[in-house]
Amino acid sequence: MKRSVVAFLLSISALMGAAAGVPEPQPVKSAVEVSAVYYPGTDRMAEWDMVAQTMPQVKPLLGWYDEGNPEAIDWQIKWAVEHGISSFCVDWYWCRGVQRLNHWVTGFYKARHRRYLKWYMNWCNHNDPGAHSTADQIAVTKWWIDNFFKTPEYHKDGQGRPLVVVWDWRNLDRDFIAEAATRGETRAEGEGLKYAIDLSTRLAREAGLPGIRFAMFANAGRPGGKTEAMLRKAGIEEFFQYNFAWPWMVRASLPPARQATFTAKGHPFSYTYDYVRDASASWWAKNWKPGAVPYWPTLCTGWDSTPRDFEVASKITGRTVEDFAAICRAARAFCESNGVTRVLVGPLNEWQEGSYIEPNVEYGFRMYDALRDAFCEKPSGGWPRNLVPSDVGLGPYDYPPLDRPARTAWDFDDGGDLQGWYRNPYGAQTIWAHDGVLEFFRTFAGRSRASIRSRPAPFAAAPFAAFEVRMRLRPAGGNGPKPKGNERVRLFWGTPELPIFDKANVIQTRSSAAVPAKIDGEWHVYRIPVAENPLWKGMVDELWFDPSDLQHVTAEIDWMRFVP
Repeated sequence: MKRSVVAFLLSISALMGAAAGVPEPQPVKSAVEVSAVYYPGTDRMAEWDMVAQTMPQVKPLLGWYDEGNPEAIDWQIKWAVEHGISSFCVDWYWCRGVQRLNHWVTGFYKARHRRYLKWYMNWCNHNDPGAHSTADQIAVTKWWIDNFFKTPEYHKDGQGRPLVVVWDWRNLDRDFIAEAATRGETRAEGEGLKYAIDLSTRLAREAGLPGIRFAMFANAGRPGGKTEAMLRKAGIEEFFQYNFAWPWMVRASLPPARQATFTAKGHPFSYTYDYVRDASASWWAKNWKPGAVPYWPTLCTGWDSTPRDFEVASKITGRTVEDFAAICRAARAFCESNGVTRVLVGPLNEWQEGSYIEPNVEYGFRMYDALRDAFCEKPSGGWPRNLVPSDVGLGPYDYPPLDRPARTAWDFDDGGDLQGWYRNPYGAQTIWAHDGVLEFFRTFAGRSRASIRSRPAPFAAAPFAAFEVRMRLRPAGGNGPKPKGNERVRLFWGTPELPIFDKANVIQTRSSAAVPAKIDGEWHVYRIPVAENPLWKGMVDELWFDPSDLQHVTAEIDWMRFVP
């Protein structure tokens, strides 16, 4: 009888929790500001798909979740503030007015508990040369002002200035120097960046704000010397670091005895997380200079790029909660010894690169708990309980299963639908369908062997002799790579018997066919003779397409189809 009553009360509690939504957060007080890099990289199940196939053990406790769902975001807010994280530095993308991966920010502003968490943008401006211009800088700044800067949730400094972190100052500098040159004006290095910052600052002040506080990601360490002086003069007031994972940084920061055993270098690299543990404090000390532009300590959350790089992935192995806890305690001590007021956890949830501590199947809440225990004051009533959605009758938040359309032809004429294609995160940056074309910007050449992927419903290879595509390819402007004339358009395919990558995450490239590419900005029809490859057989269930093996190419596809 007693067991039945308890079950009844629990079920009533779950129903009440579901009706009320995510329980109210119980923030805990941190000794310093703990901020965390947030990568909104899963705007559809297709993005989770590669993680689920290659690293299923990292599945978040929210599931393969809809990252723009306001209720899922309420859980992220609750978990963050109950573990001492008070702000997110969110990757934010804009290229010539086109946004991508903005679903999390959109959902955040609909979240019930958003008042508990501040956010600010990491402006990921790693766009193709020429993407920045005066008109575009005005447009993006007005977007920030109209949509973000005046909201109470946006992070501001003590003067009320909204914080913007620039990913790559060189891209801004390059494009605004080039723009000035078209008018016969000469700008020195750093003056293009200063022009952009001054322009945005003026627009903010005209809108009634006290300005903008600009920071930047200095991922190779403090610039130092003339470069740092130039950046400061341009208006950069803080330095951040996305992650602390690169072998040369770790080696340079290790005690001599540990350096002798550290063999990792280049790409791909592989080494154990205990080296990060032993190197972090020294790296912070090298980059923190009292009285200079602040370079905030970054707490490394690991690295394993298998979902993007497969068998050539770089990895930090052997990551343990105990080692991460030691890094957190060292960071707390470093802050207290040097008067440091902020640390950056980097990143919180870069699942595709294996940098994560958000609660997941592998670690549960233990990584979050380690962060909280190092930086926060334990309330007299104890730490808030680590609730999950099912505890209160909420969830799940998973995306629907990956759409596998029964297609062998694609025309992109139905209102922006990608028709089952999605980007390879290292192969393509922006991807969208508009005006009857599929357009994307091809980024890193040769890393994951293709720009875009599709997992169509299985179809028989035998009826088809070739794959045709009407496409035009435009090389990057400015100082971007130039075509050499030997570039190729290539299609890869996979079958159940010979998948594109196997259980060991090794990619096979034998199932592919290619023809010469024409990177001239003109429309061409390419016919790729897939049937000439004896491996074109069986049931095809995956396609990878690469428009060119030249880095920094914009591809526009009018249509694609298999033909008899």
